[in-house]
Amino acid sequence: MNKESQVPIFEAPDAKLDLHATHVKAAAEARGIPTVTKIVQAGGKRNTWLTFHIGGQEFFYARGMLLVQGSDDWGRIGLNVNHDAALLIGHKFRCKQYLADKGYSVPAGQFFRRRKLEDAYASFKDFSGPICVKPNHGTEGRCVFPSITDEHWFKTAIDRVAARFPNILIEESVVGEHFRFFYVEPEVVGIRCGRPCSVVGDGGASLLELANAKNAERVQRDLPTHPPFAINDAMGEYLERHGRALDDVPAAGERVFLSGVSNATAGADSYLFWEEVHPSYREIVAKACQDLPGLHYSGVDLVIEDYTVPATDNNYWLLEFNTSPALLSFYYPWEGQKVDVAARILDMLERHYPTA
Repeated sequence: MNKESQVPIFEAPDAKLDLHATHVKAAAEARGIPTVTKIVQAGGKRNTWLTFHIGGQEFFYARGMLLVQGSDDWGRIGLNVNHDAALLIGHKFRCKQYLADKGYSVPAGQFFRRRKLEDAYASFKDFSGPICVKPNHGTEGRCVFPSITDEHWFKTAIDRVAARFPNILIEESVVGEHFRFFYVEPEVVGIRCGRPCSVVGDGGASLLELANAKNAERVQRDLPTHPPFAINDAMGEYLERHGRALDDVPAAGERVFLSGVSNATAGADSYLFWEEVHPSYREIVAKACQDLPGLHYSGVDLVIEDYTVPATDNNYWLLEFNTSPALLSFYYPWEGQKVDVAARILDMLERHYPTA
């Protein structure tokens, strides 16, 4: 792991960093840690990384991924600081089994390989309520189909996941508010509530008109985490599954969801909370992260029935953990006070790699 990297690396002070990295750069320089922008050329691609040293150790950061310098038999520039936890976390079904065995609440589900589609189809009968179909190794809400109650849509969702991913996770679609808790060892430092893409009726405008107005507001606010969302077939299908259509006119004050996915990339609105959320959920998330060996920081997704009341065994569900969590929703929320999560990550690194 510590031998010289075989990947070509060179300094490029004028290269443009991604927005995640600019916040890490600002946090580093605020505490007097010099940074250098470098180009890494590998696999025919040129990628830009922010680099810095803490305690004599070099780190690479880009697009949510934090690497500690060092190579392996494949000559990579470094390993993810969460490398030891990544194998378990990357297999969502196995990770949930592991957490369930330790007493945490997770959605009940089943795992299927793409070559066993008939078995996956047949699992519809095993669920008594709404179902969620998604990739077992997916990210950013891609190919996630929640709140399915119709067997035809269930099979369609399986086919769409199988077309892009080799392994399929089918689980109960739990009901509540969607949260991402940002954990930096040893505690939760930020809480984001992700409200899936939605509009509120005025009694006269159609869902399509309301969606266009919401997009116009997003353009006007110009938040990097809230670009205009796509009004496409996927949205139409979601509405159809819930008995709606884009030409429907909702009642004044009625909120209509246009998607069931809470990711910002799918049009969700980000709200940053803290005091509003009962502290028992922070304690649960922190302990769950500590129970995953080698996990130093993570974005933890969960659903909570009522976030104002204490956690019980059946009013929250841990959904997944991320080893390279995005930072931007904690800097550019739709509403709420921003959290400098990059600074907290550097605090953690300074504890692990103290200056001699």
